[in-house]
Amino acid sequence: MSSPNNQTRYVSQGGRVLKSTIIKSLLAAAVAIIVPFTSLSVEAQESKSGLVAVLDVAKVFKENQEFDGKMKSIKAEADTLKDQITQQQESIKARAQQIGQYEVGTQERNNLEAELEQQQAALRTKARQAEADLLNREAKIYYDTYQSMQTIVGGLAAQHGISLVLRFDSEQIDSSDRAAVIKGVNRAVVYHRRLDLTSMVSAAMNERSAQAPTGTQNK
Repeated sequence: MSSPNNQTRYVSQGGRVLKSTIIKSLLAAAVAIIVPFTSLSVEAQESKSGLVAVLDVAKVFKENQEFDGKMKSIKAEADTLKDQITQQQESIKARAQQIGQYEVGTQERNNLEAELEQQQAALRTKARQAEADLLNREAKIYYDTYQSMQTIVGGLAAQHGISLVLRFDSEQIDSSDRAAVIKGVNRAVVYHRRLDLTSMVSAAMNERSAQAPTGTQNK
């Protein structure tokens, strides 16, 4: 599929476009990521100040090369499927024009109508099943990427004595865009001072993906 900020199109079914809202819901679901520190000793926890850091999760997803590659692959499959279904729809439509050649009530007309109805039903079923498969695979990619991100964040938190990582949005607010302004003033994090882990997490995730053996990256 496309980037996390623009995931909409899948397949065409009966003239309507099936849309995915997974990305929007996943990127807006959580306000904070609580990082467990079971690997830290009691002495280490007591010696640390318990820092709070921030993370732009949407930006991490956007900059993740493995995630981007997998989403582009799914989008290519979705586009191919859409073309196939469109071609089958056109074929059914062309055959439907032949119905007028037969008198109403004749066996030939009844057989053709029944055949076309079966083809239409099969095509609708195929579109629904394909949509469900694509959505499930998309969700799996998001889940695997999120789990990988949490592992990286947990490691950085343990290393730097961070007790809490908050989700925030680093995108600049467009003062001419009312929706952007409203979104901006509703941000959970109003201010932070050099506590952004985003670039560190993105770099670590991309390095981890590059080092993973081929065929083992977040199947």
